[in-house]
Amino acid sequence: MKTILITGATDGIGLATAKELARQGHELVLHGRNEEKVMRACHAIRTAVPHASLLHMAYADLGDLADVARMAHELTVRLPRLDVLINNAGVYMTERKTTRDGFEMTLAVNHLAHFLLTSLLLPLLKESAAPRVVTVSSMVHTSGRIVFDDMNGEQRFDGYHAYANSKLANVLFANELARREPWLASNSLHPGVIGTKLLRAGFDMQGDPVEIGARTSVYLATAPEVAIATGRYFVERSETEPGAQALDRQLAQRLWAWSENAVSGVMQASVKDGSQ
Repeated sequence: MKTILITGATDGIGLATAKELARQGHELVLHGRNEEKVMRACHAIRTAVPHASLLHMAYADLGDLADVARMAHELTVRLPRLDVLINNAGVYMTERKTTRDGFEMTLAVNHLAHFLLTSLLLPLLKESAAPRVVTVSSMVHTSGRIVFDDMNGEQRFDGYHAYANSKLANVLFANELARREPWLASNSLHPGVIGTKLLRAGFDMQGDPVEIGARTSVYLATAPEVAIATGRYFVERSETEPGAQALDRQLAQRLWAWSENAVSGVMQASVKDGSQ
């Protein structure tokens, strides 16, 4: 049995992923924006899977880096280890909005929050015998561009491009994490064209059931055959070549440095709080 944290576990692909992992008997940590949403998700899982193992609740606004750090600290205190982190949560913004930290919302939630959360949870992951980090990207990462002098879309904002850029950041992050932390398995994936509220908001189209969207996340979180696979990109549970930019090591390193700088204040405050 694994202890698995899923961000954005309160609806869509995240909830479907949680239900399937609960059916397999894993101990889950369900993340949502607030306590009410997470409680509803727990109830939905208990209804669908009456024999579900322990369900832990964790909530944080991923648009607020300090809140992400708070949640990570609380989980570090509460859990003896973390076997799998599934960076699943995501947003699609049709108009430009910024977070309280001053970052464009799409980039902040889809990339920066998960960069910070993963960084802060590395000590918990190190307690696992076979830790894994699974990052949900999208096939639209192939349309993404990382423009360092306009990361927050102040010069030009387009909802689709902001989303594609964040999904490219997801693959670059997963690949660079694999290189920097060889003791864990870090992979990214495209879940499919799935009928979620994000798909409807961003693309105004129908998609496959969320259960299909959960398959590759569940596979990467649990399958023995990918226990040591790392730095790879998967579609329909099969390793696939990502877009060329996603394989650019220099770009990945530069994005990592930019991200570290972006969250440095929160990281320092979190380390200080944890030592008190």
